[in-house]
Amino acid sequence: MNRPQSRPVITGIGIVSAAGIGIEETWLRIRSKRPIATPVKVPGPAGTLTQFQAFVAPEYTISDMFETVLPRVQLEKESLDYSRDLKHLIASVGLALDDANVRSAGVDLNEVGVVVADEHPGVEQLSRKLYQGISEVESASLSEKVFELNSFLVPYRVARVFGLGGECFHVNSACTSGLNAMDCAASQIRNNRAPVAIATGCDDPLSSGKFEWFAQRGLYEISGKLSTCLSEAGGTVFGDGGAALVFEDRDHAIARGARIYAEYLGAGFTQDGWRVSAPHPQKANQARAIRRALSDAYVDPDQVNVVVPHYTGIRSTNQYERRCLKDVWATSNNEPYCLPLKPFFGHNLGGASILEAAILAKIIEAQQIPHNVPPGTSQADLLITTNCDWRTTEINVAVKASAAFAGFYGAVVLGRCNATYSLRDVAYKQKIKR
Repeated sequence: MNRPQSRPVITGIGIVSAAGIGIEETWLRIRSKRPIATPVKVPGPAGTLTQFQAFVAPEYTISDMFETVLPRVQLEKESLDYSRDLKHLIASVGLALDDANVRSAGVDLNEVGVVVADEHPGVEQLSRKLYQGISEVESASLSEKVFELNSFLVPYRVARVFGLGGECFHVNSACTSGLNAMDCAASQIRNNRAPVAIATGCDDPLSSGKFEWFAQRGLYEISGKLSTCLSEAGGTVFGDGGAALVFEDRDHAIARGARIYAEYLGAGFTQDGWRVSAPHPQKANQARAIRRALSDAYVDPDQVNVVVPHYTGIRSTNQYERRCLKDVWATSNNEPYCLPLKPFFGHNLGGASILEAAILAKIIEAQQIPHNVPPGTSQADLLITTNCDWRTTEINVAVKASAAFAGFYGAVVLGRCNATYSLRDVAYKQKIKR
């Protein structure tokens, strides 16, 4: 006998970024004084130092933040509090679990799944080491360091730290990875395969190799000022950090009195297979991904109140996204607010989508839209309707979209949770009646 599909909701948020540690600290920082990029010095070729501007997360220690299954000495022994990308993943998951009160609610962690999004775990740490030069003693352990690059080790370690025993795997679709991780986690809930599932993503972009790759192609804003306005967009600025979201069934969440940030309504993904660093100029595959997500959620474009685009600060990509968003909402009578979020904490690359989706979930719960463009910005610079002031407004449906390197496009639809009905379920029932 087939069980009815469950309704996934987001009940926990964990964030580590230049804007703060934890969702409440991050939210207050965004409201009061947004972070700025600061100089970063990392090892460069032939013993040199490379300096560039980036948004850097505060320093912290995992064992000082929350309880883990592994003791402090074991965390240190396995370098889990040292590798920056893995550390951000673990911290984000721990913060999200505590924000959702999952562990104190008696949820069986052996049934909790985790999906990890990370572009290249361990690569930046190894590249920094290689740039410094490897001695004869260190060269003996090079094979071990290379083995550490296996991506399957990352979800294993996150699960090991917290004793999670459900579905556990890794996804990598560049900057869209976080949206894929969210959809995988939500599907575990929707199809009744887990009572709770976690999606997490991060990136450690603080390496001279990555910076130089972007800078040599004119894709990095050397000044550190990340602008989403078309006339000012000169390149992206990296942002250190990560995020995690706790998903569970709506009824399960209500029964245990959990705080619900938003309901997960649907997702859509496409690929254009054209270039690594640029979208196909004659196609609108991001628009196609957004339409797929809206269809999956049984939502019309007119119902969307807020859209968080990918806007990296790279002019060609921003122009492409503007065209795609205009395409989706070309005939809409209710154009949504466009809310680029990277100016608040930089571009987190593989973790960018889930980090921004986490903030979007908080926006839905708070029913507030942050100020995101300077007053007096030219209308020609605006991508679609933007917001120049903090404002409280009704937000029932919101979209997070991504336009990633290598042609990975994605979008997820989040909605304001109502204890008695779901926009998705109501729309589906109406469709059946017709």
